[in-house]
Amino acid sequence: MSFADIAWAQNLTVNPGRFGAMTCQQLWYTEQEVLAEGRVCLKSERARRAFRRAPRCISDDETILPAKVEAYLEQLRVAARKKGCQGF
Repeated sequence: MSFADIAWAQNLTVNPGRFGAMTCQQLWYTEQEVLAEGRVCLKSERARRAFRRAPRCISDDETILPAKVEAYLEQLRVAARKKGCQGF
């Protein structure tokens, strides 16, 4: 893992303590932003359009992300499922 990867993982977009107060749209956007910055290929056309200026993706597999980022995404997805957000 490079220094840039470590710095990025330490500066994730939203504090997980705020996930419960976010809308489904905000949770979706945050998830997609993290994936795009981590260079995971985005699956939906909507996400690809929203993050067209993101670094070029290198893999469909989220396991390329640092463990801290994977844990962050899991917290986000749990919060989204508790809210009943579709697609999580």
